[in-house]
Amino acid sequence: MRDQDDLQSAIEGEVPVERANIALFGATGAGKSTLLNAIFGAEIAQTGIGAPVTNETEMFVNDAGTLAIFDGAGVELGGRNPVRDITQRLFRNRQGESDAVIHVAWYCVNSQTGRLEKGQRDVITKVAALGIPVVLVLTKANVRNGVVEPKTASLADEISKMTLPIVGGRPVITSSVDDEFNGVGRFGLETLLDETYRVVPEAQKISVAGAQKIDLTIKARYARSWIAGAVAFAGGVGATPIPLADAALLIPAQAALMARIAAIYDIPQAKAAKLVGSTTVLAAGAGKIAAASLLKLIPGVGSVISAGVAATLTGVLGESWRVTTERVFTGKFDLDDADQLTKIAEMFASNMKSGAKAEAAPAATD
Repeated sequence: MRDQDDLQSAIEGEVPVERANIALFGATGAGKSTLLNAIFGAEIAQTGIGAPVTNETEMFVNDAGTLAIFDGAGVELGGRNPVRDITQRLFRNRQGESDAVIHVAWYCVNSQTGRLEKGQRDVITKVAALGIPVVLVLTKANVRNGVVEPKTASLADEISKMTLPIVGGRPVITSSVDDEFNGVGRFGLETLLDETYRVVPEAQKISVAGAQKIDLTIKARYARSWIAGAVAFAGGVGATPIPLADAALLIPAQAALMARIAAIYDIPQAKAAKLVGSTTVLAAGAGKIAAASLLKLIPGVGSVISAGVAATLTGVLGESWRVTTERVFTGKFDLDDADQLTKIAEMFASNMKSGAKAEAAPAATD
């Protein structure tokens, strides 16, 4: 269908979010890769897949293109001049393209070393002096029942007294792996994300939220805020009632909404467009189908899309799409499986119909 093709093309051409760039520093053995994998998934920072930025730095980008990690390998205390090296690398980075500007740095220190060396403090200070927020992360902490090992807690207290230019003035204590033998789970990862959200620009907050794998709540919160915005826009479009045949006027806003929701659930644009292409219920940007469902349920409305109908169908579309992409994200559906794509389409259609009935019921009784 023409309108379906238009929506699919619109999603492919949409720029859903601006990429977040995180610089990652710390000595070998600090647990940087384990930390990344715990938060962003195994596809980040796998050995050998990074693109060189300088002799000591690699860039890793996730599949959805919402996150880049600049891994500052080689920043060692015994190096030739790690402070000068890191300063020059970051300065060159900030003089480059805007999408390569570092938004936040995570400086990782193995908590089991029990100390923060002068060289490490110098690197943190130099990076912060470049205007880059630095989150100091104590990794590999031993934590039992939410209680941090005393020596690590003491190290965090000592660092706090150093008044370093770090976000929050205190290091974030983390444990990135589950230790089933000792009954110890991961710890501090949500806190690290919270500290990151505090300091990155709003557009990059969304990108980080989309790339992270551990907190569905924040993904849903951002997605629903976009749905609310799209609902308001659709109501404006329908302020002057438009014929049902002109439902495609809502396609640009719906495409932007769907692309952003797909990004927040870490689904690449090509796969999101593929999902749209396989889901025939999305004809006319779901406008005709949702509107038609509502018109059948609301007596006396006629064959036009009013502000209320436009807002309702957009809200139903957005939430149905959010549920669909969340299920893809959590592994309940595989977009590369043709049979599962059919199941996704059926689920989406069911959500659209039930959502339309639920939204239309109050109006039908007025």
